[in-house]
Amino acid sequence: MLEQQGIYNDLSPKLREELEKRIEGFGKSVRFKFNIEKPNPDPLKYNGALIYPFTYTLDPKVFQITDPYETREGKQKVKTIGIINKLKEDGKTAESFKCVRINERFKGVLYYDLEDIEQREFAALLLLHPKLTDGKFKDKNKIPVFSIINETKLATEQRTLRSAKIAALNYAEKMSDQDVVDFADAMGGDNSWDSTQGVQILRNKIEELAENTPDIFNDLVKDEKMKYQTVVKQAFDNSIISYDPVGNQIVWVSTTQAIAVLGTNMDKNEVVRASEYFQLGGDKATKAFDKVKSLLKK
Repeated sequence: MLEQQGIYNDLSPKLREELEKRIEGFGKSVRFKFNIEKPNPDPLKYNGALIYPFTYTLDPKVFQITDPYETREGKQKVKTIGIINKLKEDGKTAESFKCVRINERFKGVLYYDLEDIEQREFAALLLLHPKLTDGKFKDKNKIPVFSIINETKLATEQRTLRSAKIAALNYAEKMSDQDVVDFADAMGGDNSWDSTQGVQILRNKIEELAENTPDIFNDLVKDEKMKYQTVVKQAFDNSIISYDPVGNQIVWVSTTQAIAVLGTNMDKNEVVRASEYFQLGGDKATKAFDKVKSLLKK
């Protein structure tokens, strides 16, 4: 395991023994999680909430550590670590090194079979690497990139996510046609959500949202503000109320009388800001909202 070749991997016996015990403690395999994901900029999250690079290569391939146990005569405490691909003719220095690479399909997780000699060698290299979170030889001047997966914690997290996904998909499947239209309206007038599209198209979008981001979906369907946004969007579409951008206010279409001046957070569209007024604006807002609902029923 990470045997000495030339000037590389000349670990002290005590450090090598410590490394061996650490690897033995993992059992037959170990997994490392690489924090290389980024938020998916696609608002529909078709490929999930996170995206990964097509191929990621860990750097540096070769690094130095200070061996705290080195006391042998003629040996330096500073050790050069790397997996040798090929030595030069001098038998001391490397012509090339192997590197740690992770493909997009692995979603940031590398698995190593510790009964395989080569994979065991890579696992040992990662345990000594300066970018290992909480590693013995972590470099404080480098940003940690990967960590050892706590299998018990991961199992709990995956079961929680799986339960959330089951709940989300079950809810989405049981939605009536009107629920589907209401949900599309409640998405705040986002151009990607058009409630006039066919119900099957909308169902597919809702089920994709439930499958790819179940936590977000479950929060949405429980959120009281979604009910307000549904009513407001439908009131706009049915010309019961309208938005006056000059005065930044909502008005009754039939009388042009102002209902309220909206908040100035222009990062939110008029559907969201009007919904916030009706939900949080007090008795006057509540009475106006009740009138909107009664007119919608007619």
